[in-house]
Amino acid sequence: MARAGAAKGATPKKRLASKPQVPFARKLVVNQWLLSLFGVKRFEELADQLRNETQEGLDEHNVHHFHDALTAQHLDLRLLTAELLLEYDQNIVRHTQRLNERRITRGEEPIVWKYFQYLTLLFTELYLDRYFHDPKALLMALNAQVFLYNSDKSEADRIIPFDATLEAWPQLNKLACWSATGSGKTLLMHVNILQYHHYLKTQNGHRLELNRMLLLTPNEGLSQQHLREFETAGMDAELFSKDGRGLFSSHAVEILEVTRLREETGEKTIALDSFEGNNLVLVDEGHRGTSSGEEGAWMKARNALCEKGFSFEYSATFGQAVKPDFPGEI
Repeated sequence: MARAGAAKGATPKKRLASKPQVPFARKLVVNQWLLSLFGVKRFEELADQLRNETQEGLDEHNVHHFHDALTAQHLDLRLLTAELLLEYDQNIVRHTQRLNERRITRGEEPIVWKYFQYLTLLFTELYLDRYFHDPKALLMALNAQVFLYNSDKSEADRIIPFDATLEAWPQLNKLACWSATGSGKTLLMHVNILQYHHYLKTQNGHRLELNRMLLLTPNEGLSQQHLREFETAGMDAELFSKDGRGLFSSHAVEILEVTRLREETGEKTIALDSFEGNNLVLVDEGHRGTSSGEEGAWMKARNALCEKGFSFEYSATFGQAVKPDFPGEI
C-alpha cells in the first residue's frame, strides 16, 4: 500500500523535495488498524502485560493465559468483545494442538507461544474473520485508518487508499508478517495455513475452493528446510514437480523456488500461466530470490498466483526490501 520515493530520472532538486520523512515501520496501516481495535496506538501498550514468561501456556480451562491477561487490562474494547477474543483464542488453541500431535508422539517439546507470536496469530484471526465475512467493511475500516494516517503527512509520505468503487476482497488478499530472524516464522506459517482453511470453510461460498497451496522460497536449501519442518509438523508437503499431484495438489503444500517461475516453461523453469490464480501462496523472503534488476519478479509471481486466492508473506528484512531511491533511507 505504501508508495514512497521519487521517480527515477528526476533532477536532484526534485528528488530532494519529494523525499519521504516517515520510516517504513511507521507506515504499516494494517498494523495500526489492528492495534486500534484494542484501543491502543503502540504494540508495546498491548504487549507489556504479556511479556512475563509466567503468562505463557494454557490455564485449567485450556485458554491461553495471554487471553486472560488481555481481557484483564483496561483496554477500550468497544470494537471487540471478550467473547470474540475467546473464540479467536480457542481457534489458536485448536490449531496449536493439531501441530503438537506429531511432536508429542515423538517425545518432542510441544509448541508454547511467546507473547509476540500469540499476538501475531490473534491479529491474523481478526483479519481473516473480517476478510471472509465482510470484506467491504474491512476495506472501509482500513481506508478510514489510511485517511487518519494521511491527515498530517506530506504528499511524499501519504499512502494511497483502496479503491472503494471496486470489489473489496481482491484488494485485501495479501498479508505480510515482518518479524526477526529466529522468531518462529515457520511455526506461524503452519498455523496461518490452518487458520486460512478454517475461515475458508466457514465463509459463504462467494469464492471458489483453492486450486493449490504453494510455498515460494529464495533457494533450494530453504525449500529442503521447509520440507523437513512440514514433516515434523505432520503437514502434507512436497517439493514441486511438473508431474506432481494434479487434481490432488491442493491437499499438500508444494514448495518451489521463486527463481523457477518465468514467462515460459523451460527445463528447470515453470511458466506462471501454468498455474490457476486461485491458490494459497506462502512467500518466504521472496525478494531474496531475485537478482539485481529483477526485484519485481517475485511480486509479479505472487500476484499472479494468488489473484483469486490469498497470500501470506514472511520476512525479517521488509525494511531493507521496501526502499525508495535514496541510499540508507526507507
